[in-house]
Amino acid sequence: MGEAWASCRRLLLMGSSAYKGEGLPEEVADVLDEALDRGMTVIVGEARGACRAFQGHLAARGYGDVVVGHAKSIRYNAGSWPTRMYGDDVNSRERGMIDDCDSAIIIWVNGSGVIAKNLEYLKRLGKPTYVYELSTKDGESRFGPLDPARSYSYERRSIRPRRRGGQEGLGEVVDAFLESGEGERLVEGEDAGLTGYYLNKLIMERGLEGVLGVSVESGVCSLRHLKE
Repeated sequence: MGEAWASCRRLLLMGSSAYKGEGLPEEVADVLDEALDRGMTVIVGEARGACRAFQGHLAARGYGDVVVGHAKSIRYNAGSWPTRMYGDDVNSRERGMIDDCDSAIIIWVNGSGVIAKNLEYLKRLGKPTYVYELSTKDGESRFGPLDPARSYSYERRSIRPRRRGGQEGLGEVVDAFLESGEGERLVEGEDAGLTGYYLNKLIMERGLEGVLGVSVESGVCSLRHLKE
């Protein structure tokens, strides 16, 4: 991104809640450190996963020019930095933070639909962006500039509990719930029991057993946070 990246002054850091790495990937840390050395103002999220890894790196560097963006309430602030409410919900918060930056570094795990929408928005605005893309299924990753020729968009699929091989759409449901900060969310499906079964299976696959819980009562399936 060369000159475009070098001229930027307000850097957004955000990413998937499903990121479980110990600290930042080396290539992400290198690009971020370069930005910090140039004295950029940093806007960072506060959700679990990637945002907290970014915050940990900033705190370890003792970096002070940071604003923590949040929705109705703030859940995490590793450096006691100033905070700003960018919206009432996850969508308005994400859009507000993107509008306020002129560049970004994004961690994108397992094709998260929430992050995909953000990447499309950054691309549409033409803001220089680096993307670290990770698949936890095979451990493969790649890092580089946002590709203007690539489509990062997704279509939210309908939930089909009886479809062989699993239940479509639940990955996006879990991603959106984690990003939202909500305490509980009802999950629609043709069969609440099967919806709960597939949600529990997905939670175990992602190692979120101590974070998310599923309950099925009176034919209604709900997803909830177990702890912060």
